[in-house]
Amino acid sequence: MLPKKLLLKRSCPLIMQIAEFHRKPRWLPVAKSKIYRIPKRPEISEEERLELLRINNNYKTQMRAIRRFYHEEMIKEKSSLESASSEMSQKLEAEEWERCVQINEQWNKQVAAEREERRKIELAAMEEYALKRMEAKDKELQERILKASEKIKREKELSSTFITPDNLEAAIDHALANPVDYNFAIDLKGNIISGRDTQIPKPEKTQATV
Repeated sequence: MLPKKLLLKRSCPLIMQIAEFHRKPRWLPVAKSKIYRIPKRPEISEEERLELLRINNNYKTQMRAIRRFYHEEMIKEKSSLESASSEMSQKLEAEEWERCVQINEQWNKQVAAEREERRKIELAAMEEYALKRMEAKDKELQERILKASEKIKREKELSSTFITPDNLEAAIDHALANPVDYNFAIDLKGNIISGRDTQIPKPEKTQATV
């Protein structure tokens, strides 16, 4: 029986191409037959060595120049980008600052308007409170004046009965002629009996019926 690889190679040589490994994988260790083999160092002439050294030095010099060129170009580009970005950032920062200033001014105007409106309301309330207190004080003063005027009027009316040095003798004579006894008594029925020497009438006894 033929192997499968051989059949595939012979049946479809023009359709598919199979890649085969000619070396062992790199993760496998060194073969036992080659573990102690030391490869022979290639021998080159002095002219070839010098030529290779010159070519290697030229290559390193050129690569160093190319690297330095690209490094300088990168630094220039980076600095230009940083300068552009710094200018752009400064411009954006200035625009943001201007916008913040405008917003702050709008807020200040709004707060000032609200504060002015609140101050007007508070001032109106204070004026109303002061007017009410003044009206209450005026009313209280008017009531006191009215009470004082009534008291003065009453005292003037009573002043006609006052004893003065002019009518002192007449008042004494009147008091002696009309003595007044301020003593009184009240019985069980609520009758008032005036005077100190007034006799209390005795209740009449009712005769018992036979």
